[in-house]
Amino acid sequence: MTPKPTLQITDVLHERNVICNLESRARDGAIAELLDHLHRNEGGFDRDQALAEILIREKAASTIIHPGVALPHARLDDLDCLKLAVGLSAQGVDFLSPENVPVRAIFLILTPKSQPGAYLQFLAGLSRTLSALKEVGLLAGCSTPAELCGLLAGGGAHLPPFLSASHVMNPQPVTLLESDHLGRALDLFCVHRLYDIPVVDEQGDVRGVVSLEDVLGLSMPEHVRWVEDLTPILQFEPFADLLRKEQETRLADFMREEYASVAPDVPAIQLARIFLAEGVRQILVLDGRKLMGVVTLSGFIAKLFWA
Repeated sequence: MTPKPTLQITDVLHERNVICNLESRARDGAIAELLDHLHRNEGGFDRDQALAEILIREKAASTIIHPGVALPHARLDDLDCLKLAVGLSAQGVDFLSPENVPVRAIFLILTPKSQPGAYLQFLAGLSRTLSALKEVGLLAGCSTPAELCGLLAGGGAHLPPFLSASHVMNPQPVTLLESDHLGRALDLFCVHRLYDIPVVDEQGDVRGVVSLEDVLGLSMPEHVRWVEDLTPILQFEPFADLLRKEQETRLADFMREEYASVAPDVPAIQLARIFLAEGVRQILVLDGRKLMGVVTLSGFIAKLFWA
C-alpha cells in the first residue's frame, strides 16, 4: 500500500506568519530579510549560521526552480522540524541568474540535518504545484497565508510520501545519438567533465552507454594493454591513430548495451543499494525504454547530504 503524504505545503503555511513583503531587490539582501523575519517569528536556529549556509549553496548553484521562483535552503543541526518563510516581491529580486529573470517569490526553507529527505520532498511538491499554475506572478499579489494557500492548493499542493528516482534525477542529462561519432563524444566528455553518457535514438529510447573507459579502450587495443615495455609507443601512436578516425568511428560500433536502470517511481533508497552493489557511477531512469533522466553517484550524494 502506498503511504499517505505526511505533509502538505498548505500545512506548512496555514496559521503561520510566513509571508514577508521584500524590500531588497538583491538576492543576498532578500535572503537576509527572510531569515530575519523567520527568526523573529519562530526562532529556534542560529540566524548567522543559516545565512552563511544558504549563501554557500547559492554561490555553488542557482536555487531558481521555476521562472520567477527560488528555493534557497540550508540544513541545520539544531532544528527539530522544517521551517519556512515566503518572500514576495512585485518588482522582483535579482537572483544573479544567467537568464536575468527577476524572482518574485522566494520559498526559503530550513530543514534538520536529521531529515535528509525533507528538502527534496518539499522541492518535489512545490515544483509540481508551480507547473500547474498558469501565472506564477500571481504569487506576488498574495498578502496572507490563506491567499497563498488558496493559490497553491489550486495547483495541487501535495508533497510526495517518499523520495523516488524521479525526485533525485537530472531530467535533462547530456546524451548522445547512436548515429553520433567518436569526435562528438570526446567533445561532450571534455566540456561537461562527464564519466558516462547515455546513447539514445531519435525517439529518445536508450540504446546504450559510452564511458571514458570505453574511449580509452579504443585507444589501447587488447594486445597493447598487456605489454610491459611501452617505449615503442611513447608518442601515443594508437591515440593519434584513433583521433584521425574520430569522425569515422560511430558510437554504435563500441557503446555498451549493459547499464543500470530503474523506473521513475522506484524509491530513491533503492538507488543507494544499486550504487553500492553494482559499483556503477550512473543509473538511468527509464519509462519503458524512454530516457526520463539520469542519477549520477556524485549528484545523488550532493542532493542527499548537501543540497
